[in-house]
Formats: sequence, C-alpha cells, structure tokens
Amino acid sequence: GKLLPEMILVCNAILMDLKHPNHFIRGCTLRFLCRSKEAEIIQPLVPAIEENLSHGDAYVRKNAVMCVYSVQVNFPEHDFFPDAAE
Repeated sequence: GKLLPEMILVCNAILMDLKHPNHFIRGCTLRFLCRSKEAEIIQPLVPAIEENLSHGDAYVRKNAVMCVYSVQVNFPEHDFFPDAAE
C-alpha cells in the first residue's frame, strides 16, 4: 500500500545518519538500506547515498557500493542511479 506521511520523519532520520561524522553509523545505515523494499524511502536518499561513494573511509565506500547494487537489483524499474552499470 501507500506509505504513511510519518515516513518523512523516518527518511529524515536515515538521511541524518547517512551524513553522520562517524563512519560506522554511515556504514550501518547503508547496510540497512540494502534491505529496504520501498522505493519511496530510497528515492529522497539517493543524493546522500551517492555522496558516500566518494567518502574517505573504505568501510563507508564499500557499504555504499553494496547499497547501490541492492537498490538496482530490488528496483530495476526505477533509474535511481543511471551510472550504476559503469
């Protein structure tokens, strides 16, 4: 069904974790997003996920790549990451 409006608060909390200074929090959040089955949650977080692809820590970059891969596999009908095939 349709997502509740309260999910905006959840998306905001996830977004803050994706920008957190602690790289372990960023990595765990990216791994959490690998399990997401709702495109409406992923869509507003795409810019933050892309930012983590160029993070200084390898742990964050690895989890960002896994997140992009999972999003591409789970939502092939959406084009969240147009350059993901490269």
